[in-house]
Parts: sequence; structure tokens; C-alpha cells
Amino acid sequence: MDVESRKVIVIAGGTGGIGRHIVDGIVAAKKYTVKVFSRQDPSSLVDMTVKGVIVVKVDYADRDLLVKELQGVHTVIVTLISLDDSCVQAQINLLNAALEAKVKRIAPSEWTGHHDENTVIELYRRLKVPVREKIKAAGIEYTVFMIGLLMDYFASPQTASKSIGSLVIGVDFNKCVASITSSGDEPFCLTRADDVGKFVAAALELDKWNENSGIVGSRTTWNEIIKLGEKIRGTKFHVQYTSADEAARLIDTMTDNVLEKLIHQVYLGIVRGEFDFEATLNNICPEIKPTTIEQFLMESWTDYQG
Repeated sequence: MDVESRKVIVIAGGTGGIGRHIVDGIVAAKKYTVKVFSRQDPSSLVDMTVKGVIVVKVDYADRDLLVKELQGVHTVIVTLISLDDSCVQAQINLLNAALEAKVKRIAPSEWTGHHDENTVIELYRRLKVPVREKIKAAGIEYTVFMIGLLMDYFASPQTASKSIGSLVIGVDFNKCVASITSSGDEPFCLTRADDVGKFVAAALELDKWNENSGIVGSRTTWNEIIKLGEKIRGTKFHVQYTSADEAARLIDTMTDNVLEKLIHQVYLGIVRGEFDFEATLNNICPEIKPTTIEQFLMESWTDYQG
């Protein structure tokens, strides 16, 4: 396919986090012109531009600039992430500009589980639901990419990704301890960041997007993950279980640490089934073989000398 006939795909916020993995996945497919919207200067992102990625410095409050840069764009994938309200208006501005520029479809910045307006996750209710409602009302084709928990965090304090930092969630494989909400038998999904990029690239080939696109590396439980950890680390883990009611009361006392509160609400979301969903994109794209949690833990912790 010659460059002139390739569809142009915009990744808003594609310089870091999950966005960077999505950019890498689409670039590797060699089928699209990749354009990244960033608040950074393109001259500081030579590692991307050298691969042919077009980096555009944008101000999400500048409607005319957004409309101009979205001319001829087929799909917009949003990966803007924030713990405050700033990303809501940025996404709405991006949506309005996409509509004016006649972009075919858009994927909002969700990248978690299967949530709705009643989710226990406060930041989701405030930052993501309003954007999805605006997109639905606009009538543009869209999909919500559901990936569950990022598997990459389960290598912490090591880093398994060049753009996703270290963060212990639930199980600390370095200290061989775990803090689990409820029984630990509630199923949830995990996916490696690199695999998210591969599946999103494959989804671009679909003629029509469904409203939800499930991407799953493994469907597992905390107790199954702990058993794997014990086997790989060769020692019994110390596990503390907290009831869902106790966890909810604890969350109510958290006022200062937004990230800590978010993580504990995610634990409750797992108990309520918000991170358990069908692997719809896996079913559509069976040629992609994602990393399983067992493979990932073996890779990260076998012979670990930290």
C-alpha cells in the first residue's frame, strides 16, 4: 500500500503510557499513516519521528487547530489520562473537532474494564462516563477498548514497559505479600500493554466497530495469581484478605491520596465484576496470541535477583 492511500490514524496522547504502545502496534502493522497529538514539541520526540510518526503539538482548547489537523483523518484513538477533570474537556473538544472534520470513528480514553455510570470507581464516573455519553449522543462510530488491569504492573518494582512505570497492585511479587479485597476468587481480566497495541492495530482493519471491544491476555483471579507467584518465587506468600464492606469503609476515609483511593476502588470494582468481560477482539483476531499472566510472571520473576 502506497503512503498516499493509507488511512490516517490519530493517537491523542500517544507519547507515553498505553498510548505509546498503541502507536508502536500501529506502526508495526505498516498499513497506516500514524499521527500523534501531543503537548510536547516534536523535536523532543525524535525516537518517534524517525519511525515515520507525524507528531503534532496541539492545544486541546484550540478548536481551529484541532479541526485543521483532523482533516483527512479516518480514526481518532484517545489515550489522554489524568487524575483531574482536565482530560474531560480536552476529549470533548477533540470530539467536536472530529465531527467538524468528518472523522469516521473515535475511541475514547477508557482502557480499563466494563464500567457504567454506577461504577464504584469515582474517577471513572467523573472523567470517563461524561465523555462516552457525549460520543454516543453525537452519533459517530466508536468503540470502548476494554483491557482490564495492565499486566505490566505485575513486574513491579521492575519495569516491563518503556512508558508504563512501576506500581504494585494487589500482589507484591518482590516482597511475596498480597493484600486482597473479598475472597480473591472473583475473576478479572489482564492484558500486557504490547498486546493492547497489537489488538488495536488489528481493530483498525474492521469495517465496523462494536460499542465494546474486549482485549484479554488472561482471565484469572487473585488467588490463582498468588499460586503462580508462590510457584515461581519458590516461597509461600503472606496474604491479607479484607472484606468488601471493610474496603468500602476504608475508601471513605481516603481524602488526600487520589491514586491510593483509585486503586482500592479498582479492587472493589473487581469484586463487583467490572473487570470481567468477553474477549471479543481476541475472538475476531485469533491470529494474535497474547501473553498470558503465567508467561508474564515467568518472564518477570524466574531467577529474579532483586
